[in-house]
Amino acid sequence: MRTRTAAALALLVLAFAGAGAVALWALPAGDGGSLSEVWVSDTARDNEFNHHGVGAADGVVVAPVTALQGQDGLTRRSCSLERLAAADGSVRWWAGVPPDRCFSHALTRPAVADLNGDGALEVVAGTTQNATVAVAASDGRELFRVPTRAYGYAQPTVADVTGDSDPEIVASDISGDVFVATADGAVRWRGNLSTLVYAPPVVSDIDGDGEREVVVAGREETVAFEPDGTVRWRRGVGANDAATATVGGESVVVVAGNDGVVALDGATGDRRWNRSAEGSPAMGALADADGDGTPEAYVSEAGNVLRALDAADGDEEWRTRLATSEGAVTPPAVLADPDGDRSRELVAVTNGGTVAVLDPATGAERAAYERDVAVWTGVTPANLTAAPGDELLVRYGDGRVVALEYGS
Repeated sequence: MRTRTAAALALLVLAFAGAGAVALWALPAGDGGSLSEVWVSDTARDNEFNHHGVGAADGVVVAPVTALQGQDGLTRRSCSLERLAAADGSVRWWAGVPPDRCFSHALTRPAVADLNGDGALEVVAGTTQNATVAVAASDGRELFRVPTRAYGYAQPTVADVTGDSDPEIVASDISGDVFVATADGAVRWRGNLSTLVYAPPVVSDIDGDGEREVVVAGREETVAFEPDGTVRWRRGVGANDAATATVGGESVVVVAGNDGVVALDGATGDRRWNRSAEGSPAMGALADADGDGTPEAYVSEAGNVLRALDAADGDEEWRTRLATSEGAVTPPAVLADPDGDRSRELVAVTNGGTVAVLDPATGAERAAYERDVAVWTGVTPANLTAAPGDELLVRYGDGRVVALEYGS
């Protein structure tokens, strides 16, 4: 039996269910709640390294699932975007890549958004066809593609960059090329980082001028682009994740990666603080989730360690260890509202397959779920039912998606 978070009390095994060996855990009454399965998708692949997360918005759930490169019998569906029914996780449609382009990075986590304001949703993902592709959320038919120099790795971002009140697609490829394109795929501008890019682009007003800049973090540098694509600043700080927040009335860019956790001044790119971290840290949330008036960076580190760092000065507010096993990675924790009380909880995962709902102020565990399959990416919160609160979509390494709901 895996040892749980230090803040948890004695745990009770409640049930075994779902695909594979699944154990459902809950804290004693009064100390928290429980996580239970809503559904498990039938999207299994012979590959334990599916690690590009689920995209979801307004009841549309899309999972990128991938098989192993070089396997016999690969088809166009072996590596594909699969839209899952919100009610039961069944597959509504799929859109695949050619078998010779099928491997673990064949498709990025998709963005799901209404690109042109017509009320219909689109799905946008980078692919190993060296293109970012947009498909209709209704039936998966391709709408357009934007060519890239290499395959995509990071989830595209959909946001208004140019200030015309219409959203643009902001995306990168693994080689460091960046582009901003309109809702019909017309490229507004392209930029470049001189390094690999794993982090999704961030669109935010980082200098207080009323316009939104694009921040892209690469393995060896972080670059801020003006809305027209000119470079505002370029700093030799590498990262796998980036986010922005307002601290003391000023914007900061916090990045996490092989250089540790670093806060940069939004306007200038100058360092504000730097904290070391074990392994290659991940950061899925930067927000004031504990209500103390200052955002926290929630940083996952090697060995299933999760820390909350004050975004003002980098001081550690708390740390916890999610499991005693030495996981190869600890996926990023995210903020969600699983109980529907309009306050956010922290949802953390371990490489070993545990999902835990934590108090963002202390790191204390409120509920947990375990499945004995690896997890390589953070959870996707999405409200899939008429009931208040987010369901938690967990992308497991075997290709399946598990939808969890929180109960008191």
